[in-house]
Amino acid sequence: MGPVVSRSKKGQANRRRQVNRGHRTGSGTRQGVPSKATVLSVAKAAFEGLAPLLIEFGITSPEAEALLRTVCVHETAKAQTVGGGRRPNVSRVSVKTGVNRHMVTALLKNPPEVDGGLSTRRDSMRRVIDGWLSDPEYTRNGRPKDLEIGDPSSEGRSAWTLIQRYAPGVWPRLIIDELIRVDYVDTKPNGRLRWRGSARGTAVSRHEARDAAGQRMRDAIRAAFQDSCQPEANRTWRTAQSVEIGRTDLPLVRKMLGDRLETIVTWLTEELNSGRWRHSASKGGRMRVGLSAFVFEESVSKDTASGRDKTGAHTKG
Repeated sequence: MGPVVSRSKKGQANRRRQVNRGHRTGSGTRQGVPSKATVLSVAKAAFEGLAPLLIEFGITSPEAEALLRTVCVHETAKAQTVGGGRRPNVSRVSVKTGVNRHMVTALLKNPPEVDGGLSTRRDSMRRVIDGWLSDPEYTRNGRPKDLEIGDPSSEGRSAWTLIQRYAPGVWPRLIIDELIRVDYVDTKPNGRLRWRGSARGTAVSRHEARDAAGQRMRDAIRAAFQDSCQPEANRTWRTAQSVEIGRTDLPLVRKMLGDRLETIVTWLTEELNSGRWRHSASKGGRMRVGLSAFVFEESVSKDTASGRDKTGAHTKG
């Protein structure tokens, strides 16, 4: 009996070592399953990108937390009802999200609220754009004029006076910053703002633009998560380079990157629109695949200047 007991103990010890190795690799309870720490590291990076924007636009932490809670509840309920059309199980949603049942029931009555007063600012911006595109004082030969940004003491034609005319009561700098942020305008080397679109304005509605931005964010986070959780797989996230430049060079570099990006995306769009992919979509189920590209800009403080490029220079992909 002695040897039999010894072999049994040895087998148990081997199994324990295998389990421990699984925990040390961060794979969770099953091999290939990412741990909570891995998922939270990706979430932390996403929060670090979002926090400065939330603070800049006056969105408090409780407001952001309330929105996150609502989104978690709705996404969990959506996952339960895919394909079945049945009502979500409130108790199951409560267990998965950690939100009590009464709050889950209340949150599921309405879709997640994402406006937070933004629609008022966007409506004001739309009035400003319409005025810029149609007001004879701010157009030339049917095209919107380039405008100086201006300030509270500005007179004559400037972005400041345009906003005061078409969105009275709104602090002009808010509208100007929003126009720049969403790429409706280019900032020229002489400091003037130039309208980027056609004289008819943008063809995309606010709702469509918001949905497209949300989809791009989901795609980017999913790609970053895949890279973090599957380091042995082919990388889906590529960064060409990031460098520190002088502010005076920004307009030139911004234009160069925009032109190059437009060329690359146009070429790839033609490749993805090939009929051969649509033909294969009828076989063995469907998958959505694509590529998003963007140019980013960030002010560099003295404390973080020099040597802060941690992305590496990847030219493949």
